[in-house]
Amino acid sequence: MHLHKNINNLWKLMEERGRRQDKPMKPQVVAWERGKRLSDTAIVSADSGTNTTWWARQIPAKQGQMHSVSGTLASMACGLPYAIAAQIAYPDRQCVAFVGDGGFSMLMAEFMTCVKYQLPVKIVIIKNNTLGQIKWEQMVFLGNPEYACELQPMDYAAFARACGAMGFTIDDPAKCGDILDAALATPGPVIIVALVFRYYVRQ
Repeated sequence: MHLHKNINNLWKLMEERGRRQDKPMKPQVVAWERGKRLSDTAIVSADSGTNTTWWARQIPAKQGQMHSVSGTLASMACGLPYAIAAQIAYPDRQCVAFVGDGGFSMLMAEFMTCVKYQLPVKIVIIKNNTLGQIKWEQMVFLGNPEYACELQPMDYAAFARACGAMGFTIDDPAKCGDILDAALATPGPVIIVALVFRYYVRQ
């Protein structure tokens, strides 16, 4: 009974954080809204980084779904290729990659594979222009040097369009759900870029 109450309290907290309307937008909002829109048989591929935290906390796994992450090695850039493989193996299932801008940029050329074969993979990019997990580790363990963590800003939605696909950008939490609905209803591969608050590990 006590455990059940704690779990309920945890989900209430996750929902509260997932409904925040702060600007700049919190990454929890994107994960929460995305989680509500997953099909009962969705396959979700997460990458390594702080985005893994939001996938684990804000996106509830349901029976019938599949969820994957890089595991103990925490290798970056796995989210997109995992989603591609899942969509090929299960062409009739909803396949989603939930990644950060750091991991996605390492293998972003593979998005052309989705375009070439018209794989309807939906890629949600949490964009904060930094290697968030590495920055956090440096801040906590190394005295805050913040060395070589900044990423060159890039318009990933424009990249999607340059590849011949559709790209969406979310920067307003009040519009997050509507934009996700539009993106999910778009045929073929899609990139959804969420512009989020940069320093958010403890929030």
